[in-house]
Amino acid sequence: MAGQRRHQTAGDHVPVCAIGASAGGVQALRSLFRQLPADLGLAYVVIVHLAPEHPSVLAEILTACTDMDVHQVTDTPELRPNCVYVIPPDRELVIEGDNVHAREFREQRGHRAPVDVFFRSIATARGDGMAVILSGAGADGSNGVRAIQEAGGVVFAQDPTDAEFGAMPQNAIATGVVSFVAPITRLAERIAEVAKSKEAVRSLDENGVAADLRRIVGFLQARTGHDFSSYKRATVMRRVLRRMQVCRLQSAADYAEMVRTTPEEAQELFDDLLISVTQFFRDEDAYETLAEKVIGDLVENPGDDGVRIWSVGCATGEEAYSLGILLLEETERRDLKVPIQVFASDLDEGALATAREGRYPRSIEADVSQERLTRFFVDEGTHYRVRKELREIVLFASHSVLKDPPFMRLDLITCRNLLIYMERALQEQLLNLFHYGLEPNGTLFLGSAETADTSEFFSTVDREARIYRAIPQTRRHMPALPHGGPDYAHPPAEPRTERQRGQPRPPLEQHAEALERTAPPSVLVDAGQKVVHLSPHAGRFIQHSAGTMSAKLAEVVRAELRIDLKMALDRALDARQPTMTHATPASIDGETRRIAMQVSPVPVREGAAPQALVLFLDLGPAEPEPEDVADGEIRGEELRRLHGELKAAREALVTSRGEHETAIEDLRAANEELQSINEEYRSTSEELETSKEELQSMNEELQTVNAELKSKLESISTAHSDLQNLTAATEVGTLFLDSRLRIRMFTPPIGDLFNITEMDAGRSITHFTNRLRYDGVENDASRVLRDLSPVESEVQSQDGRWFMMRLRPYRTVEDRIEGVVVTFVDITARREMEQRLVESQQRYQTLFNSIDEGFGILEVIFDGKEAVDYRFIEVNAAFARQTGLEDPVGRTVRDLVPELEPHWFEIYGRIARSREAERFEAPAAPLHRFYEAFAFPVGPGDEHRIGVLFRDISDRKQAEEQHRMLTHELSHRVKNSLTVVQALARQPGEAGMTVEQYRDRFVGRIHALARAHDQLLETNWQSADLAELVRATLSAYGRDGAVDQVTDGPSVRLTPKQGLGLALVLHELATNASKYGALSTSKGKLSVSWDVVKTKAGEDIQLTWRERGGPPVPADSASKGFGTRLIQRACDYELEGTAELSLASEGLTAEIAFPVQKDNSHHRS
Repeated sequence: MAGQRRHQTAGDHVPVCAIGASAGGVQALRSLFRQLPADLGLAYVVIVHLAPEHPSVLAEILTACTDMDVHQVTDTPELRPNCVYVIPPDRELVIEGDNVHAREFREQRGHRAPVDVFFRSIATARGDGMAVILSGAGADGSNGVRAIQEAGGVVFAQDPTDAEFGAMPQNAIATGVVSFVAPITRLAERIAEVAKSKEAVRSLDENGVAADLRRIVGFLQARTGHDFSSYKRATVMRRVLRRMQVCRLQSAADYAEMVRTTPEEAQELFDDLLISVTQFFRDEDAYETLAEKVIGDLVENPGDDGVRIWSVGCATGEEAYSLGILLLEETERRDLKVPIQVFASDLDEGALATAREGRYPRSIEADVSQERLTRFFVDEGTHYRVRKELREIVLFASHSVLKDPPFMRLDLITCRNLLIYMERALQEQLLNLFHYGLEPNGTLFLGSAETADTSEFFSTVDREARIYRAIPQTRRHMPALPHGGPDYAHPPAEPRTERQRGQPRPPLEQHAEALERTAPPSVLVDAGQKVVHLSPHAGRFIQHSAGTMSAKLAEVVRAELRIDLKMALDRALDARQPTMTHATPASIDGETRRIAMQVSPVPVREGAAPQALVLFLDLGPAEPEPEDVADGEIRGEELRRLHGELKAAREALVTSRGEHETAIEDLRAANEELQSINEEYRSTSEELETSKEELQSMNEELQTVNAELKSKLESISTAHSDLQNLTAATEVGTLFLDSRLRIRMFTPPIGDLFNITEMDAGRSITHFTNRLRYDGVENDASRVLRDLSPVESEVQSQDGRWFMMRLRPYRTVEDRIEGVVVTFVDITARREMEQRLVESQQRYQTLFNSIDEGFGILEVIFDGKEAVDYRFIEVNAAFARQTGLEDPVGRTVRDLVPELEPHWFEIYGRIARSREAERFEAPAAPLHRFYEAFAFPVGPGDEHRIGVLFRDISDRKQAEEQHRMLTHELSHRVKNSLTVVQALARQPGEAGMTVEQYRDRFVGRIHALARAHDQLLETNWQSADLAELVRATLSAYGRDGAVDQVTDGPSVRLTPKQGLGLALVLHELATNASKYGALSTSKGKLSVSWDVVKTKAGEDIQLTWRERGGPPVPADSASKGFGTRLIQRACDYELEGTAELSLASEGLTAEIAFPVQKDNSHHRS
């Protein structure tokens, strides 16, 4: 309709329905095409996994199941409605314009995903489409269906419980984008319904449904809280139309009402609009550029917080993990340790759950290299899981980029294929927001269809890869969060046409129209003489006959022209020669006209199918026959008769040619069928080994020929021969029992364990004895049949041999349990070796744990070339006694002893690197211990393990130190004592003293020093007891108890210096008392007392010597003699105290005071 723009989901292209299948898919395809209507207007493309080295007969198989034309793609055929296109062996298919193209695989065998490749091709080339997943093993197609759904297409899947192999449909369903899941019997009905709905919704006028579209967006916001009014109109329209097809609605108003009243449908539309579709390393060249120009600089010059990246709209996480892989690879390549944090956000909670799980189908092999799969993923059979190292650097969060504040201080933001769905104004707001979240000179990475070239916030780093750098700006306040959008209630102005306001048309269009008006009518035909295109006025030369509609021009052109046209077309297409036919009378629009036809071959590119152009030349009305002469009437009559005969002959010729062509076609079909059967016969054995789906298709065909039975018999014979040879050659005793424990067959070694022969087949095993020291074989076999779980145990024969006995269910190829398989593997040598190993281990453990020395195996931990820690791998029982550390195995010394000295790491690191043993002594201050150790390397060098044998020598070290100190102190004291003796020897005697008296006094003083030495030696020269020193001094002067000697005072310990000094003082006082004082007479009394008193400076020891009852004191005794001076000097220098001597009539009183030293101790006794 002029002046109106209609929504085109697929333009004018033929809608495509892609069908993917694998194992078990041939039977599913046959069932599906038997039920699919042949007039839905769809082009069906079938993608299956085929053996690359063998031809495929799938096209022939499907031909028998449908009235549609079935073709195996060999080059680049044009897609036509109601036709089926089948993938050829060793090729993958892609869409190129209006054609389907077969190209060589780009991946190695084992990593190919042809279903994913074609599905993505549809999404890219056509926008939307239909995808069907049938029976198959693996996950091929699970990535492609996401691309189909992203482009607005509809996805169908066979019910996994209905499929022979349910893995492919199950994996597709797990993506959450499958709209219909049904058994194969109902799947065709669903496809037909959606195809008809798609045709109906394509005619909707986008402007006409603007009001309904606005209502739908409003209802969606009310239901979900998210506003999609700023999304591009085409994006929202495409999603709405897809949901209308799924719901089989043809009115946008009806669908708006459904969204308003059905929360489930609102959620489905919300999920569709989120477009949670991505893949690993999407646009691989762009990622390579990012790694080269951005990633290296990020890890080389990280910020204070390390490298921070935000993946906006991460969907199921492939993009975020791709970034993490690039970062980890770069840090490893540069040998750097950089903190990395990748923030990944999306609105789709289901997609985020998938991303957090990090579990992806095997089809990612098409996007991720084998090296990266090995390095960053764990192969878990049917899928891959992201390794912990990669998973821990990616943080997934639910976040709306339109409503929530952005992440901050970012080095890189990736927002790929999100902006393309939004209006330009909203794009600018988001670019502003991204600029605010980035660090100055941070990087923005966009999708291939997005740009920031016109933004004032970014400069271009690489335009082709869509990499941009944030321009530093002084304004750093957060911009307003995006809101609002275009008003769908007011559609844009109607586009002008070329006829409005006299606007001239382009010259090329005017030229084409002039040619169309003046050129003769024409028809373009293909190599099969089928009509490809008609010019506007060529229809007047077409006349369809009754019966089946034909597409061949020679069969639909007017009857008078068919023979000439057929011959001309054969010449143009086969011989590539142009032909001009004679003018032939033909009835055109009720008038007989003279029509000639010019048929010319059309130039085409090399390798393409030939085409021909037919021009119809109207040479005017046919001339009437002459009637002016009599014989003219005869001639006219004869001419009419001849003309009739000629016409009859022509019709007979046409009929004959048609029958001939039919016969030829039948013969060709029969020949093709015979060739197909012959090829299948030759390749049966190879296809039986390569794929189950080929086996099924072959079996379908081979059922019609007797060769199938022969082939199967040969295979069975070969398998039986192999089994017989295996049975005779194996050393493993194997016993096959049926479900009633009857013997089916057994290998020769079983005869050594059971009393059976080949004649006993069919008899119950319970009827026979065995040579085992175990009587539970029958019970174990019954348990396996009951629980369907294997049983394994070690049993011994009566001759002393040991066997590993395994019992497993006997499963048929149909997965039925029909008995038990019992195997006996001789493990006698292994048991003996294990016993020797156990004994050796016990001896080792006994030695290991009986030695007094501590022993441990350590693993040294390096940071670069520096040893920074070590982990305890194994320790003996003495380890805890020697170290005081409990349960060290598996822990590091940093955990157990955080303050351990660095020299331990240096020593162990040197030994681990040099692989040379060392003996050393070293302290461990945090443990208050000193060790003597011998360390030596253990195991391979790359494990950095060493063994350490060590002993705590703290006591020995302490004794050595004590011995050294005592030796030093003794030397010092002896020198001091000699100095004192020397000083005593140099002192002059008193007046009138004889040599004998001087000698006696000198010797007495030496004895006093000796007594003090004796006291000090009793305490290892640590201290002397004051009371003992007093008693020892006075004991030398007692006279049979005639003199009273009283000592009193608290227990006080003197330092060695004080002890020696006080001994001299006491000796002088006692010597004088024995000569002149209280000790010289039997009536004398001597009292020695001491106490500890507090002073301003601390504490003093005050000792009082008091004599009573002695001889009268001479008047001149007050003068200071040598003894008095010696007392004064000893108190001053040795005791660092004072001495006061007073003489009274009743006797001598001496007051001695000296300070308590740090090493003194005292208490009241």
